[in-house]
Amino acid sequence: MSGYWKALRSALLVSLVGVMTLGATPQARGQDTAGPTYEVQPGDTLASIAQQFGLSLDALQAANPGVDPAALPVGRQLVVPGFDGVAGRLMVHALEPGETLDSLSLRLGFTRESLVRLNHVVNPARLYINQSIVVTDQPDSGPALATGRVIEARAGSGWLSAASAARIHPWALAAANGLAHPWVAAPGQRLALAGGDAPLKGLPGVIDSFDITPAPAEQGQTVVLRIVSSAPISVTASLNDTAFVISHDPADPLTAYGLLGVYRLTEPNLYPLSVTITQADGSIYALTQAMPVRSGRYVVDPPLTVDPATVDPETVRPEYERVRAVVTAPPSGARLWTGLFALPSVGVIRSVFGALRSYNGGPYDSFHGGVDFSGAEDRPITAPAPGIVVMAEPLTVRGNATILDHGWGVYSGYWHQSSFQVAVGDRVETGQIIGFQGATGRVTGPHLHWEIFVGGVQVDPLEWTERAFP
Repeated sequence: MSGYWKALRSALLVSLVGVMTLGATPQARGQDTAGPTYEVQPGDTLASIAQQFGLSLDALQAANPGVDPAALPVGRQLVVPGFDGVAGRLMVHALEPGETLDSLSLRLGFTRESLVRLNHVVNPARLYINQSIVVTDQPDSGPALATGRVIEARAGSGWLSAASAARIHPWALAAANGLAHPWVAAPGQRLALAGGDAPLKGLPGVIDSFDITPAPAEQGQTVVLRIVSSAPISVTASLNDTAFVISHDPADPLTAYGLLGVYRLTEPNLYPLSVTITQADGSIYALTQAMPVRSGRYVVDPPLTVDPATVDPETVRPEYERVRAVVTAPPSGARLWTGLFALPSVGVIRSVFGALRSYNGGPYDSFHGGVDFSGAEDRPITAPAPGIVVMAEPLTVRGNATILDHGWGVYSGYWHQSSFQVAVGDRVETGQIIGFQGATGRVTGPHLHWEIFVGGVQVDPLEWTERAFP
């Protein structure tokens, strides 16, 4: 194996999620199938493989008529249509935040045109985070730039100044980036600089890591942005114009965390993720990249009959605005919780988050914003995590309502209580009784309705009991 291929393999190792081989399937497999093939990995299905390579399920099944979708063994070689005329081994690279066709061509040693052809790219601006990018082991634009960093000319200066600041000759910088001469680079264009141990990414050198999870995002779920830098930075970020709540842990000042709740009724689609990073010297890095939001696959509840006054817009609107003002207040400061949230009740879960709802024969144009626990009025409600009480008052729809502030833009709400056990300003700890279940407000019987807000958006509370944030 050549040193060149070893370097390319090292650069790709962390992001390769599948391997395909062109030519005849190895004889050891006992198959004699010509053409591009993919080796089934643990957890694969025909549908997921088809999606990964941009194929329809019918096309993949037609190319593999003897395959039983219900019994797909790991290691099975599947013929993958659509890569005629491509030589070598095909691999899949998951597109990282900040990566573009230009940065990938440098990192992997391919021309932009080859990446477009291999991946049937119609609109490069619509490449999205975690998208599967097909590459081969035969780069066609020279050696891959396996390690390095990205530099950018600052406003008011040119590439000669940028090259001087990076201590590299302008012509060497141009040659490394496939430019005929240094002044071909457009203002604001980012160029790669070889060196160091870190894999080359489409991010400025001050950024050590940039993670966003989950990707794709999902309706009603919480998204976490994590940026680790080598020097102090300030960060702003948004997804489809909804801002992340950006915070820093005093014990780890070089790590910026962003939390965002994805609205339950967001249409599944690609949305712009916009991130702006400002360094101490005033230099700014701005990233805008598409990110998918997928369906949360929620259920539909049976129609509900309630007091008409509790669905009257003239009643609902001012109460909504009152609650929203509380849960969108500027972050109070420190994060008060660590690890998983606990369940606030021992009752049976009657209704889950996100279910579409119809009231009094009306349309299914709203959703259940929390989790309902069954129980009688003597059943206590306990804090799922440390927090500060920022609301404890009776409301028309939500009944007796308590809201806890957990820091970093995270709030939890408890509706329909029979009585309060805390007051505004109290600090509570995990497991402390904050009230008792009841039947106040818009209800069909005694229960607890529990909500979690992230940046003012309702998210699935049960996710916070199963995944530690941030």
